[in-house]
Amino acid sequence: MRWLIDGYNVLIGNDLGWDEAVRSRFGRQVAGHFAGKKVEVTIVYDSRESPVIQRRPISPTCGEIYLQDADRYLVETVERSDHPRAIILVTDDREIINAVRPRRPRRVSTADFLSALQAPPPPARGEEKPERDTPANIERYLKIFEDEDE
Repeated sequence: MRWLIDGYNVLIGNDLGWDEAVRSRFGRQVAGHFAGKKVEVTIVYDSRESPVIQRRPISPTCGEIYLQDADRYLVETVERSDHPRAIILVTDDREIINAVRPRRPRRVSTADFLSALQAPPPPARGEEKPERDTPANIERYLKIFEDEDE
């Protein structure tokens, strides 16, 4: 599964800011959310100051990319994908959404994505069945089956 996040659309569109500290905090939060999951996450930002694509890893599964036209990168990445349905695109940008619609990637709104980041992680699932029966359960089973024999 691949997540493509329209970085400034998330940050500016939700009045979170856009400076280095905000991007850094957001990147750490995203990386923490996806830690230990088998996904690839790319946060894409516009960088009109440099024509060179700059990549910065945040964690083993999450990274940032800075390039001149983030919107174009997002659209082209979806269009070139052999498996666009395996892409989850986080954006509210109507032009991007309309451009990739024929390829049908999944889309998450920026507000829903931010809510998911702030939600507590689901509780760890306990064992569905104990490794062995407890003495109390054995006693209960014996009583049940003794009653059936009568």
